[in-house]
Amino acid sequence: MRFLMVALMAFLLAGCGHKQLDYTAVPPPSMDRQKAIAAVEQGFYEDWNTKNRPQSVVITDQYILLADGVVSDGSSFGSAAVIGGGAIAASNSRVITREMGQRIYISSIGAVQIYQHKIKANRFVVIVQELGGAELRKINVRSLSLAQQFADAIAYLKAHRT
Repeated sequence: MRFLMVALMAFLLAGCGHKQLDYTAVPPPSMDRQKAIAAVEQGFYEDWNTKNRPQSVVITDQYILLADGVVSDGSSFGSAAVIGGGAIAASNSRVITREMGQRIYISSIGAVQIYQHKIKANRFVVIVQELGGAELRKINVRSLSLAQQFADAIAYLKAHRT
């Protein structure tokens, strides 16, 4: 029984997920800053995983800002007491609104790796890592050319930041 469980786990781990592609991002000579920005924006906006898709993308010389919308967090307290034929009430309320998102500093970007889904051939994941190797963001795309274009655009932004 134990052998069967180990074999099943090995099968699941080997058959699922993604495999890393051997690709080194090199921006083409025809790429300029506007084309790089457009490619990065397109990659984030067309992420087929809607949980990862930002509402807006802002790219500057220093960072990529991914805004996920406004989040409000509130709490309240209320109390009431009956007094004769009426009531008296008191309440307290507090609401905090903030912009949710992520700022990726271009100077902190390390490797950009492309993975292909092992079962679905037309699914790719681009993983942007920080210099230390930790994952900063995943971008899901539907073609290898879009994945390569995104990686090349990130390489351009890294090489030409001011």
